[in-house]
Amino acid sequence: MKRVLMSLVLLLALSLFGASVSIPVKAGNVEVPLVLQMGSLVDLLPEDFEPDWTSLKVVVDGKEVPFQLEDVDGNGRVSAPDYLVSIVKGNAQIVVEDSAKKAVVYPKAFSVSKDEKGWKVTAVDGSFEAMINDHGLVQVTQFGTIKAKLLDEVGIARVSGWFNSTYYVDGKLGDHHEETSSAFRVVSIKVLDPGPVAVGVVAILKSEKLNGLRQEIVTHIFKNGDILVDNKFVFETYADMMKVQTMVTRPIIPAFDDTVHILPVFRRLVWADQLNITPYEYWLQRDAVTWVDKTPYIVFPAGNSMKPLWWGATYIFASMERWRSNFSSKGNVGVAEILPEVPVVPADYKKWLDSDTWVYESLEFRDGVFKWMPGEFDAYPSTTGVYSMKVEDMPNRYKAGDVVQHLRLFTLYNAKSVEEAIKFIENKSASFRSIKIGE
Repeated sequence: MKRVLMSLVLLLALSLFGASVSIPVKAGNVEVPLVLQMGSLVDLLPEDFEPDWTSLKVVVDGKEVPFQLEDVDGNGRVSAPDYLVSIVKGNAQIVVEDSAKKAVVYPKAFSVSKDEKGWKVTAVDGSFEAMINDHGLVQVTQFGTIKAKLLDEVGIARVSGWFNSTYYVDGKLGDHHEETSSAFRVVSIKVLDPGPVAVGVVAILKSEKLNGLRQEIVTHIFKNGDILVDNKFVFETYADMMKVQTMVTRPIIPAFDDTVHILPVFRRLVWADQLNITPYEYWLQRDAVTWVDKTPYIVFPAGNSMKPLWWGATYIFASMERWRSNFSSKGNVGVAEILPEVPVVPADYKKWLDSDTWVYESLEFRDGVFKWMPGEFDAYPSTTGVYSMKVEDMPNRYKAGDVVQHLRLFTLYNAKSVEEAIKFIENKSASFRSIKIGE
């Protein structure tokens, strides 16, 4: 009886009327990317429903909008690895019927050309330009009327670890090695056919030094300035890792020398804890707090180290917040990194340090695991003993089959002031985190 009731509820939720299924998609009031693998979409359909994909459409607030189906595996038909890609807001639906329809053909938003360096992506209306290099990493060279390097190496990884570690055999870590995706071997790369809303690129890279470490990057470049990156680190063997980070480099700066770095106030910052003050007080001491709508935000010159308590990074061992951005008032342009959810900050300090944290250093946004615990942890009573200073205790230890995934939205935007930039990003980030499919 319970199974029958659940089936009835599912049919009702999917709005099954005759030969048509409507899957609800909810977002906020600002347009955000919708990227859904077809295997996941099929899982939302009733078991006895046979879709005809020519009938598929995406409806936003009652109006059909452009979408694309990407043939990732190249088999010429819709299959599980393929993607449905669109841009949505408010109340939307994915609608599919069980009979063939004349599909609407939307004009392509981009053209793609290839040369010896990679692929050049150009918006048909001339408003956007990007380069995809031979490792699948994206560089934005034009947004609107601005022609400059505004964002680089989108999706690049920075990893370090002890290769050929025999820690569980004899307690020895072996030799340490650090590298970025640029040093990885390209297993495969495919720039998908451009559609009416985006260009997708799928790349699989493998470290030659850190045995068994594979990076799988799926990136979508949207016509509205959004770049959605799904970055997976797949471990095929045991690994002792000190860094597993996703990055972008040179966001807005050095294209504009007035660029500032903006983000919500951290919930936790090691340096503040060591001084027995709040993160708000730490940044207030550096004259780096701006209030907007009765909420404090950290704002400082993007190229300034801001007198860190120790080390050279502007901030490190910092909680990941809902977004961060670099913005230029001179160019009226910014780029924001937005998280799909705000990670919990565990009360247990070691547990937190074992998880993903934020670093801003060398004009790079860095997300992920960072395990080099400096002696300064034990130099301050507040953090003494929170983590072992023995190097052999520091690595995160991964086994075969483990996956670390970073889903990130990078969005380029226009604003006339820091306040306007903050208000835009808050709305955009709230919309991105509110996406619900099939609920």
